[in-house]
Amino acid sequence: MKNIYLILILIALWSPEQILAQDFPLHTQYMYNKMAINPAVVGVKGKMSLLLMHRSQWVNVDGAPMSTDLAFEYPYEKTALGMGINYDVLGPVSQITGNFQFSYNLELSFTTYLSLGISAGIYNRTLDISKLNIQDPTEAIFSNDLKTTDFNVGIGAFMYSEIWYFGVSIPNLNLQSEYNSLLVYDKHLLQTYVMGGYNIDLNRDMTLQPSFLVRYVQDLPLSADLSINLQWNESLTTGIAYRLNAAYSLLVGFNISRQLHIGYAFDWDQNPINKVNYGSHEVFVRYFLTRDENSLRYQSPRFF
Repeated sequence: MKNIYLILILIALWSPEQILAQDFPLHTQYMYNKMAINPAVVGVKGKMSLLLMHRSQWVNVDGAPMSTDLAFEYPYEKTALGMGINYDVLGPVSQITGNFQFSYNLELSFTTYLSLGISAGIYNRTLDISKLNIQDPTEAIFSNDLKTTDFNVGIGAFMYSEIWYFGVSIPNLNLQSEYNSLLVYDKHLLQTYVMGGYNIDLNRDMTLQPSFLVRYVQDLPLSADLSINLQWNESLTTGIAYRLNAAYSLLVGFNISRQLHIGYAFDWDQNPINKVNYGSHEVFVRYFLTRDENSLRYQSPRFF
């Protein structure tokens, strides 16, 4: 039974007539990995860092989605360079995205900054025919793996201070199309992301951190994440989140030191697929290679 859900998803992602899908994986802990969808975020903390994030979705469903992100950022005065790699798997479909990012930071006031960013890289998607149970392998469409490779460009803007942020981005400006001999059509859907967050100091030791992420994808329903985190003494973060018409989430994060941060999130689906899986699990590790005393901007362990 659990394989039926996966088959339906694969049909939606990669049908013989047309491929229509959201190219960028979703993350419950988006507030820690904003540069994956907005190149303007690169370098805003003023510290060189490495981030590794992994998500296993719908545990106990064969071929369920898994996604791994590796990100690096290097700020230098008013500019910053970044690099991001994503490997995403859904059953026989695998996707690799690699981007180089550049941002330029403008000081609007003593406490407010505006960062503008651009990214460029490659996007590759493969459907491995050997991983399918094919009843009639003589069909021409099953003679070779289906592959598409495109050049990708994205842009973004990110305004922020020590206590709030707001960003807008389009991570896939190119809408290139690929045809093979069987007239399989791969269309990359234009996506727009809007995000924001705010720090509310409840007392000296507790900070409330509401945030949101809205995704608009052409021809797909609007998607939105609403999150509320509570940070305790700048060391422990606990939170809840809701993805519109999709899932409820629990989040927890630890600042092991001023340089090492780790986090975990658990999602429970609203739809019937929750009856055949053990939820979705997401973990991340972020390490700042620059110490606070050498930071170009804020010396705060807050997530933005």
